[in-house]
Amino acid sequence: MFKKLAGRKQIAFVIIMLLLVIIMLPGCGSSTKTDNSTDNAAGETMSTDVVVVGSGATGLSAAIQASQLGCGVILLEKNPTLGGTTSMAEGMAGINDEYAKSLGIPTYDLVEVLNKAEHYHHWKADPELLMRFYQNSADTIAWVQDLGVEFNIVQGMGFKTHHTYEGMGKQFVKTMGTAAENLGVQIMTSTAGQELIMKDGKVAGIKAKAKDGSILTINAPVVILATGGYSTNTEMIKKYAGVDLEKIAYAGVPDSNNGDGINMALAVGASDKKLVGVIQYFGAFMDGDKFSSELYNGMVQPMLRVNQDGKRFISESMNQMDPCMYGNAHVQQDAVYQIMTKADLDRFITQGAPSELPYYHANTPLPDFLNQIDRIVKMDKGNVFVADSIDALADMIKVDKTTLKETIDRYNGYCETGKDLEFGKEAAFLSPIGDGPYYAFKLKCGYFCTNDGLEITPQAQVLDTNGQVIPGLYAGGNDTGGWCGDTYDIALIPGTTQGWAANSGRFAAEDAARYLNK
Repeated sequence: MFKKLAGRKQIAFVIIMLLLVIIMLPGCGSSTKTDNSTDNAAGETMSTDVVVVGSGATGLSAAIQASQLGCGVILLEKNPTLGGTTSMAEGMAGINDEYAKSLGIPTYDLVEVLNKAEHYHHWKADPELLMRFYQNSADTIAWVQDLGVEFNIVQGMGFKTHHTYEGMGKQFVKTMGTAAENLGVQIMTSTAGQELIMKDGKVAGIKAKAKDGSILTINAPVVILATGGYSTNTEMIKKYAGVDLEKIAYAGVPDSNNGDGINMALAVGASDKKLVGVIQYFGAFMDGDKFSSELYNGMVQPMLRVNQDGKRFISESMNQMDPCMYGNAHVQQDAVYQIMTKADLDRFITQGAPSELPYYHANTPLPDFLNQIDRIVKMDKGNVFVADSIDALADMIKVDKTTLKETIDRYNGYCETGKDLEFGKEAAFLSPIGDGPYYAFKLKCGYFCTNDGLEITPQAQVLDTNGQVIPGLYAGGNDTGGWCGDTYDIALIPGTTQGWAANSGRFAAEDAARYLNK
């Protein structure tokens, strides 16, 4: 590479100059701006200011904000495409923003919002995290709009906070990804963050696995973890949530959120105090089905449901009112069955189902409903049962015949009078069990993601087991805990997961820029 030098002084001079170059590299911005693919990154050593791991709402927001504040940014995404579970999201929460006001949404007292949220969360959530999120959410709505994100409605069962994305999550990811590229963020897909590099107790970079399996070293004084939680990591679900895996079914992006970020942080001494096992349920779901399919839209309807004892255990319409609360009840049962007749199935096919859903308009025919049931039957999962009598059906699902018959007779009585004396289900959803053939569909409880994680400050700084900040390490979104109690608050402040993701990503980037003296 160099011509042979004649004297020792010349040799010493070259060595000194090389050392100076090496010393200077870690503190500068991205030194690989011309390389926008992972093909050339395998086995390399790179340098930048900020590495963001994960490209959902948290990661994209963090990368864009950090770049806007003058930081060199490399964004790592282990999948071939950006977005993760955010690609399936519907919208994000915002409070008192100008767009909502333009639609006539009332202005809310943030102290009232906080107190109602904490009451919902049984005061297990960190009020500082929540209040900072609420106070900044309006600005974040305007910020993403400035980047090109569009909304088409603001709604909610509790506070009207849910800003639905125009084009849903896929369009949000596409718009934010384009904004990141235009700002010079170096996006590296098929590249998975694996191990944090620490020096003198501070973050000094990250090691990542490139597409070809080689290890990439990125020197950086800041790493922002945005890998989306641990929803596909069964060992972590068992450890932190303690839920029987046979009772739940994941419906998000396969292998997208397996605890990468959380485990990297734990390996360098981060606190697991806020890893309390919060799973974001969306309710009744057949194993093998796909979220928002015709079969899903039918199975989530408020039809008669019984548990392993042949008894009802909750108002079936709770799945629509608060799917996360419904999930709490569902997973406490050993088994859950939705009881229907052939006449019910035929009605769904020709006339539709009674309850309005985000992906389904009430009373819209479901012409492929039976075909989708047949598809599940062919999977041989043992979750579809058909019989000509209630007694035969009880034998199939292994519940007491007398109890099941008493439950159905009592329920039919409620349907006749229009008043549910057990759980108060609305009269509109009281549909009697008529003549057979009879069907029992064994339901799991579906879930999208986890809502707990690393302990952080309101600035999204990761804390260690002694409650001290780990310098240079940040986390946001579902890699963090403390912003949620034991149950996700979809019925009160809908869109919180996406809203918290975008806001906490910005919090991390803002403090990272301060840390870097940008």
